[in-house]
Amino acid sequence: MSDVIEDITTQEQLEAIMTPEGPAAIIDFWAGWCGPCRMMAPHFEAVAEEMKDGPVKFFKLDTEKQPRLAAAFNVRALPTLLLIYKGEIRDALVGARPPHEIRKKAEWLEKKASGRGLLGRLFS
Repeated sequence: MSDVIEDITTQEQLEAIMTPEGPAAIIDFWAGWCGPCRMMAPHFEAVAEEMKDGPVKFFKLDTEKQPRLAAAFNVRALPTLLLIYKGEIRDALVGARPPHEIRKKAEWLEKKASGRGLLGRLFS
């Protein structure tokens, strides 16, 4: 896995993301047995690599290894990407997504996090 994506393995990590002071984040909920998850993984990694110097942080949560952590989000389908800003879920993508869709959502989240633009400042 890419060194720009952090695995979530503890409740403390998850709590740090889900606070108002936490990073703008995209969490990929996945499992090793999930074909669409394996198909999307290189796309997620590529976008994370492209945006590694920005404010958006990328995480993966293996639902098989961390079922208790995944259960807190009521994820019902894999893969699921949750977009987190100021500790709140702002959007979700369910199912495998192509890189341009992941990038578009990551750029949207980046704009919120950086406060760029009038709407970003008003509605962040």
